[in-house]
Amino acid sequence: MRTLSTAAQAALTSRTLPMAVLVEMALTLPVNLSSANVDITYAGTTYLGTRGLGMVEAVRDTAAEMPQLRFELSGVPSTHIALALAEPVQGKTARIKVALFDPSTYQILVAQQIWAGYLDVMAIEDGENSAKLSVTAEHAGIDLMRPVTSLYQHDEQQRLAPGDLAFQYVSDQAEMRVVWPAASWGKQ
Repeated sequence: MRTLSTAAQAALTSRTLPMAVLVEMALTLPVNLSSANVDITYAGTTYLGTRGLGMVEAVRDTAAEMPQLRFELSGVPSTHIALALAEPVQGKTARIKVALFDPSTYQILVAQQIWAGYLDVMAIEDGENSAKLSVTAEHAGIDLMRPVTSLYQHDEQQRLAPGDLAFQYVSDQAEMRVVWPAASWGKQ
């Protein structure tokens, strides 16, 4: 269960609620962006304001599926395309937070993480003067749906961690019949 401070709860009941989406991408040089028109500093991290040029698809997590999410940044100068092409994004982590601001001071009251996952494929649409970068990401929970390929055998454990004897007797015990004594034996 998520709990909010009393200041954040009061802000939620106010007539106007300033908020921003914060995006963190753990690339070679971390990329931290916000949906705000200004740069935001929170917990020692500066989130660069995208000033309306960034887009994050709506987060739609359901019990049955975890669809991919798409991030987009338009208006990127053509000179920065080489930097984007050189960056290996696949498998890097991405997080989305929603920041609630105090309506009177505009200080961040809370920044709650609402999504976490791994970046997948980046696409670049190159225009005359600027380009549009987009990258898809899959939810971190998708790993829970993938089958486990480990066999939990001694040979496999030796390949992964030579010298580790944790699974040495597993195959011997797999079909072993264990007979427990009757409860009356323990009372003697």
